[in-house]
Amino acid sequence: MTRRTPSRVVILSDFSKVRGGASKLAVLQATLLAEQGIPVTYFCGDEGHQLPPSVEVAAMARQRLLDQSKLSAAVSGIWDRATQTRMAAWIARHDRPDTIYHIHGYHQTLSPSVLWPLKKVGHRTVMHAHDYFLSCPNGAFFDFRQHETCERRAMSASCILRNCDKRSYGQKLWRVLRQASQDRARGRMLPNVTTVLLHPDMEQRLFPDGATSPIVSIANPSEPLLPDPVPSHRNSEFLYVGDLHAYKGVFLLAEAGRRAGVKMRFVGSGLDLAELKAGFPEHQFDGWQDRAGLELAMTNARMLVAPTLGPEPFGLAPVEALLCGVPVLASDSLLLSRDICTQKMGESFAAGNTDALAATLVRLSLDNDRIAQMASNARTGGHLISLSSQAWCDALLTLYRDILENPSVTPEAEHVHAQAAT
Repeated sequence: MTRRTPSRVVILSDFSKVRGGASKLAVLQATLLAEQGIPVTYFCGDEGHQLPPSVEVAAMARQRLLDQSKLSAAVSGIWDRATQTRMAAWIARHDRPDTIYHIHGYHQTLSPSVLWPLKKVGHRTVMHAHDYFLSCPNGAFFDFRQHETCERRAMSASCILRNCDKRSYGQKLWRVLRQASQDRARGRMLPNVTTVLLHPDMEQRLFPDGATSPIVSIANPSEPLLPDPVPSHRNSEFLYVGDLHAYKGVFLLAEAGRRAGVKMRFVGSGLDLAELKAGFPEHQFDGWQDRAGLELAMTNARMLVAPTLGPEPFGLAPVEALLCGVPVLASDSLLLSRDICTQKMGESFAAGNTDALAATLVRLSLDNDRIAQMASNARTGGHLISLSSQAWCDALLTLYRDILENPSVTPEAEHVHAQAAT
């Protein structure tokens, strides 16, 4: 029996070029679907450049909120009526019973207003939770003032009153207004809209009272950086790859390395790069690197360290390291840390605990047998917590076919199916 395939997939994204994890996956999805001959419309907030020629583009040609005037950003970031009108017009003219709508992001150039017209097609709409913005005003369940995971209930009185924003309390209140607009718009699509999680453990924070619409967990795609496994037990470098921001735990890692007498190699850039370099001159800071630079750093790595302080749902660098046979030392805030430890591909430490991290660095810098065993497990286990690009695209197509063939499935039944499939 031939399963139903979408006649078109409409991808909604802030950007049409790679400017972060969400846009990277949106562009990848558009490319892979187009290669399979599935018509794609890419509805984006920017100019709509750098997409395959076969992809139809509906571009709003907007600047990022950070690049707009404060007044313009404050208004359009909460509700952009032009975006709402454009999306409603597209649906009215082009929607078919087997059109799928897949939302990747709308917080940087679009706005929650893009959700409003989707009520009519809510049962054929998929929202990809790349972070926690579906629930948390700052999108991270992280208190940037206290540098720790936030356990408050999102949008509760204690949440609204807490100044957790990295910029100011005024910015936090603006985020609360935007969240209220989003919750209202998303609420119109319930219980029909399907939510895709990067990791099953995101559900508890996003939906503390239980989900009222279908949920599916689909791991992000990742490919090995190197063709052959790294002999990591013969290497001495402990590696960090990613943004150099305090909430990523980079200061904690630098201090732990100092206490352990272990030289760290930091690959990446960010707001705190200059302060890190000045405060920890004994470590190596490579800055942003292209693929060749990443490959070189990974080739020389003994272990990759992911010291994030907040509940990060997925880490591309840790998965890429595992696929290369490099074990991972992760804070227990990283949702993947439990999977990494279960498969014995690495170890974890208590997030924010400098002494615990330093002690672990000392031990693992001396234990070649332990590193070799974890590396061996990583080469096979890494494929259990991520997907190839094609497998990821296939998983999305399977989800779309399930939606088209079972339009009346209950949220409970869909949730059970998703958990079993995961």
